[in-house]
Amino acid sequence: MKLLKRTVKNYILYSALLLLICTPIYYLSIHRLFVNEMEEELFHHKNNFKKTLDKLENEKDIQLYQLINEEFQLKETSKWPISDSLFTYSQYDSLEKTFVPYRALRTGVTVQGTRYELLIRESIVGNTKLVTAIVAIQTTLLVLMLIGFILINRKLSKVVWDPFYTILEKLKNYQIDKDLTIDLPHSSTAEFRDLSEALVHLVNKSRDAYLSQKEFTENASHELQTPLAIFRSKLELLMQGADISSEQAELISSLLNATDRIVRLNKNLLLLSKIENRQFLSRQEILLSSALTQSLGLYKQMAQEKEIKITTHIISEIAIKTNPSLLEILLSNLISNALRYTPAQNEVRIEIEKKSITIRNPGEPFNFPNKIFDRFNRESRTTQGNGLGLAIVKKICDTEGIPITYHYLQGSHLFSIDF
Repeated sequence: MKLLKRTVKNYILYSALLLLICTPIYYLSIHRLFVNEMEEELFHHKNNFKKTLDKLENEKDIQLYQLINEEFQLKETSKWPISDSLFTYSQYDSLEKTFVPYRALRTGVTVQGTRYELLIRESIVGNTKLVTAIVAIQTTLLVLMLIGFILINRKLSKVVWDPFYTILEKLKNYQIDKDLTIDLPHSSTAEFRDLSEALVHLVNKSRDAYLSQKEFTENASHELQTPLAIFRSKLELLMQGADISSEQAELISSLLNATDRIVRLNKNLLLLSKIENRQFLSRQEILLSSALTQSLGLYKQMAQEKEIKITTHIISEIAIKTNPSLLEILLSNLISNALRYTPAQNEVRIEIEKKSITIRNPGEPFNFPNKIFDRFNRESRTTQGNGLGLAIVKKICDTEGIPITYHYLQGSHLFSIDF
């Protein structure tokens, strides 16, 4: 969930909860205030009635008073004394054809020596409607304020956060090997302005480091390979001399082998450096089976020399988008590793299925299986190699974001890559 939506969602939840809780409380509070006001009015009527007692001389005066003041009801009673009491009751109204609620005050009065029960009442229908109207208006205003608050907040948030999304989009599209610099917006918001400046500084430093590393790699590749090539050619000329002894020839041969190892080591280290610095950025869609066939052709002679049969089983075709050179190096190193550790006259099996490739080869278990992807790790010093093949494979997988797993099952090594 985006930050803007998360913020607005929290505001809406809080406002809705507040509205649900406060509306009934507000209604009850207003209703209670009106009821209290009505009760005070009832007691005021009582006091006014007591002031008119002297003018009520007979039964006709009492009936006339009740006729004029419908809220007053007098009824003779034998119960005495009668204390003041407030209560609410409903009475059917034949005209409205509904029950009308009243708030009433019951008390006792003496008129010309006769004891009466006095009931003073006030209809609360009008008050209830008034309270309901007030609460409805207030609730409507709160809802409109909430909607307006959400709309204004979203509008302002989009305006405020627009530089952030612009910065994010430019960072996604920035290519360190092609773009000279990155142009980020200069926001009026201090935080985003500081963010832009920090990112521009960071990108520039990263590009300078990338260019320095790339230049170093290219220089190292040239400066190291040239003297190594010269050294090897001199050794070959020395080997062709007619007056060298067998001991000297053996020594020169060992020097040639060491030189070849240095050349391979140099190439692999430079390759690792290029992979780490993401210098293989071009991508295209490649059929995995085609890339596998091409890589297998490079090791056909090696397999024949050890009488190893390579079986490929393609269940489903896979098209992956990656750098062709990296994919070729990945497959070549895995195949080379499988052939190197497979005993003669055995079989290497390669399967492609469900967007994954598995290379299985028989062989003795590794002494340190948890270190097989470490640099310069070699299970045996008698085998050829410099211990960088699987390290390069792991680095390519990490760079491309594809997992590689290793298992030793039933006397076979299994390397699986999930695309």
